[in-house]
Amino acid sequence: MKIKFSILILSLILFFTSRGYSADSDSNPAGSVVVQKEYGLIDWTKNCIEANGMAAAPKGVTGGRAKALARRGAIVDLQRNLLEFIVGVQVDARTSMSDFMTSDRVRSDINGMIKNIELLEGEWDGESYSVIGRVRLPELLVIATPEIKAKSPEPKQAASNSPKTAGRYTGLVIDARHLPVVPSLAFYVVDESGREVYGVNFADPVFAAKSGLGSYYNNIEYAKGEIRVATNPIVAKAIRHGSDNAAIVIPDSAAAKVRGSSYDFRKECKVIIVVK
Repeated sequence: MKIKFSILILSLILFFTSRGYSADSDSNPAGSVVVQKEYGLIDWTKNCIEANGMAAAPKGVTGGRAKALARRGAIVDLQRNLLEFIVGVQVDARTSMSDFMTSDRVRSDINGMIKNIELLEGEWDGESYSVIGRVRLPELLVIATPEIKAKSPEPKQAASNSPKTAGRYTGLVIDARHLPVVPSLAFYVVDESGREVYGVNFADPVFAAKSGLGSYYNNIEYAKGEIRVATNPIVAKAIRHGSDNAAIVIPDSAAAKVRGSSYDFRKECKVIIVVK
């Protein structure tokens, strides 16, 4: 009986591990795209960066003052670790945030964001203080958008008076698992002729600031059922990268559905890209 019970437990562990669950499935949902590093992670599904910081109390200081000083040091360490993540975030396929740090405005905005990080939890063990904090990737998109538009040529767009005859779709899921797609803040999607189907030019800035241009998953079944694009998304298999390796090319048939949808889900950034 004990052997059967052990086998059952082992099977359950293997099942949940293979489907990408962690101890807290809400914080790391199945199918999510997460880049883990020593001091934190970038979650391209939840569109956030989480990091930790830690500091010990100064020698000779005790009580509440020791705790307060250790906490302050832990937050400074957290801010430093988050900044290391931020400068390495891909803005698009060709640039990262570090490429935009020459701008005084960008540096100032990022410093302001770092000072107002969202603290998730903190712990004092009597000797040192540890803290976990988060910044949201859409905030970085807002900071980077003026630079993106200034550095990128205006892409070709289809006529804006296309008839809405394709039905009502609620989102777009792009299967790009066969392409070397690198998750980024600002991607754009084009048809086979290179005309833009989706990108910063189509997104409502208010929605982009809340949820980013899109989310990334590594499981297409989870992606199709995600609330962001439910309940009737267009599912398209990417054909290739664009000539500049920045755009994702989808079939003209899928592009026609996007443009012809009676509900323009692009304004609300209801797009998911599935990567390997």
